[in-house]
Amino acid sequence: MVIAVDRGAGTMLVSHRPIEHYMGAMAMPFRVEKAGQLEDLYPGARIQFDLTVTKQGSLARNIRKTGEPDARIPPPKETIKIGDRVPDFSLTSEAGDNICLADLRGKVVAINFLYTRCPLPDVCPRLAANFATLQRRFADRMGADLVFLSVTVDPDFDTPAILAEYARRWSAKSPGWRFLTGDVTRIAASLGEVYWTDEGSIGHNSTTSIVDRDGRLAATVTGSTWRLDQLEQLLKHELEKSQ
Repeated sequence: MVIAVDRGAGTMLVSHRPIEHYMGAMAMPFRVEKAGQLEDLYPGARIQFDLTVTKQGSLARNIRKTGEPDARIPPPKETIKIGDRVPDFSLTSEAGDNICLADLRGKVVAINFLYTRCPLPDVCPRLAANFATLQRRFADRMGADLVFLSVTVDPDFDTPAILAEYARRWSAKSPGWRFLTGDVTRIAASLGEVYWTDEGSIGHNSTTSIVDRDGRLAATVTGSTWRLDQLEQLLKHELEKSQ
């Protein structure tokens, strides 16, 4: 299922089922063989394509629609750009208290989106595992001038109590790493997080964003397959730049 189309880059972001002997189900970008193949694609379109993988990279070829009904994926109309101020929000934490972005001004904040019922080990569990590893690597900074926020895209199910159990599962330490629920639509739209219900589970494009000490968007990585050292270096850059 197409999540987003970038005609300038010649890529499509696709949520796909497992590819046997190659990769599990996930959302990831694919470069297309011919840019013209993107002209008739849009968020929610269900497609099939051939994936050719070589040492030089991969290409999506022979893209065709399946004929299945489109999924409804409303595009985020309020997505901000790098350097823009991130709109404030007030969400409920795993401990039941309110967390506002404005209260974290002066600290570097990393925000990811996940949900506790996620059935795909390569998506939400990987995102949580990455934050857990980075929490250990930045142990001396957590809570003092670095905060991680994991925002659920399944707020109807992910109550504070359920998030508290999930936090314990990942050995999250407050106040450095908090898990948030509530009306997440505004912050999700602002940071380009798209999520939808499909085939009994929730799909999402898994954005991870870094907010600088002034409350401005400093960097964003999409998906769950980025290398851990990528986010680590981005965090180090913001922490060092702000000193």
